[in-house]
Amino acid sequence: GTKKCCPNGCGYTCQAPASIHKGVPLKPRKDMIFNEDTSGNLQVSWMSKFNVTVEPVLYIVQRRWNYGAYPSEDDSTEWQTVAVTTENHFLLKDTRPNRWYQFRVAAINIHGTRGFTAPSKYFCSTRDPLPPSSPKNIRRGNFTTNHDGTLNVHVYWDSPQDGDLAVHHYKVFWNQWVPKKRVLSAKKDNWKISDGKVPETELEGLHLGTKYIVQVQAVGYWGQKRLKSTKSRLIFEIPISGEISKPPAPIDEVSNELPIAHAVPGSIESVDVTAPHYSNNQLQIKVYWKKAEEESHAGASTYLIKWKPVLCTGNISRPENKATVQDTHFVISGLLFACKYKITLQPVTIWNHATEVTTFLTTPKCSSIKARGSKRLICDRDGHHLSSSKLMLRPAKLAATFKAANGSIKGEFHWHVLETQSSQHSVTGFQFSWVEIPSEHRKSPPEDGIISQTQILPYDQPYVTVENLQPMTSYRIQVQVLSTAGDGPATSKVFQTPQIFTTIS
Repeated sequence: GTKKCCPNGCGYTCQAPASIHKGVPLKPRKDMIFNEDTSGNLQVSWMSKFNVTVEPVLYIVQRRWNYGAYPSEDDSTEWQTVAVTTENHFLLKDTRPNRWYQFRVAAINIHGTRGFTAPSKYFCSTRDPLPPSSPKNIRRGNFTTNHDGTLNVHVYWDSPQDGDLAVHHYKVFWNQWVPKKRVLSAKKDNWKISDGKVPETELEGLHLGTKYIVQVQAVGYWGQKRLKSTKSRLIFEIPISGEISKPPAPIDEVSNELPIAHAVPGSIESVDVTAPHYSNNQLQIKVYWKKAEEESHAGASTYLIKWKPVLCTGNISRPENKATVQDTHFVISGLLFACKYKITLQPVTIWNHATEVTTFLTTPKCSSIKARGSKRLICDRDGHHLSSSKLMLRPAKLAATFKAANGSIKGEFHWHVLETQSSQHSVTGFQFSWVEIPSEHRKSPPEDGIISQTQILPYDQPYVTVENLQPMTSYRIQVQVLSTAGDGPATSKVFQTPQIFTTIS
């Protein structure tokens, strides 16, 4: 403890010091200043309190950090000493992106120390992280033989170490290797996904006497952006005969059960869905599936994929969507936030008993999604994304045609919203406004006294006619799209009317 104890002949006498902190330097201020240069070097500075001591003072600096999009004390490393200095600043050259750092500092001299300051505010580098390193030491295991004569083999690799990003998943490609041309065959690559914590996978449906190339790629996520490593590769050959494991024999060679029917062409063994991600102002998922084992070597099959929200926050409803696919994966975009989706996949065959496979997915709330640059989306009270929906509902190609009519000008204005600019919100109408821009040559107002006007138009009328405009006069025209999310951004343009008896188109 802090007391000093001395023997007194029959025991010990302990006494606290008169001044425990006499000569001990004061703690520095806990507020620290961080300055990062373009090379990633970080200078950490702090303010020292005035110390009445002639002995030199040393500063011990410690740090801790955690991976991820948010700071977390629970996931932080232990405190580590990174500097001992006599200055009130030091330079770190090993900070990494995608890490949240905290620092603390203690002042110490020959009399002791008052301990460390409270942890500093968090610091995260402004640099973008590098993609994961490529997997190392790819190797294969033993072959096993299937009942149809094809083979399976396990492939293993070493995970990348100490990268800026944690590996989210591995993508494994394989195909036949053509030795003479040293290129891949014309057949499209097979591929599959392996979890980032599992550096191995099994390749299925390989053939005897064939040479294969296997490529493994590590994938990490920075916000909603995927960062991919370069591909590591392994080339191996399956001998025509050799030490290849046989499949386990059936337990019972004789059975009184009816034989199992062959799989329907294009039958689906399993369906997987990736986590929803936000890209190109849309919420997206990727659905991928695996053919039944008996169909894994057949040609391309056709599938019908259907998706529909069955339950949404705010009771939003949408019709069922469908698409026909000749592959084993499909990207669904334009999903609604905070909805439970039913996704159905079915082979398209001449058989009338092809089985549907159904899975369900719940999309996240708008407020929980991050866009590019780790910025959260701007959402309204109903949980809809405002910034993208308003941007996509901006009127485009505002144009005008003027005609002379009864001594004044009649203006016909029209615009449209691009069909590709879809939104989660329905268009309810348009707000059209015009205002006369004053000029020096006309002092008096028009005969009808109107110099500006605003009107609301129905959703199916992207045009309007304005009469009694003045010739040789400038008008500012403004159009806004009205939707269930509110008013979109305005499109504004200045037009000048022609002279009387002139038609401009």
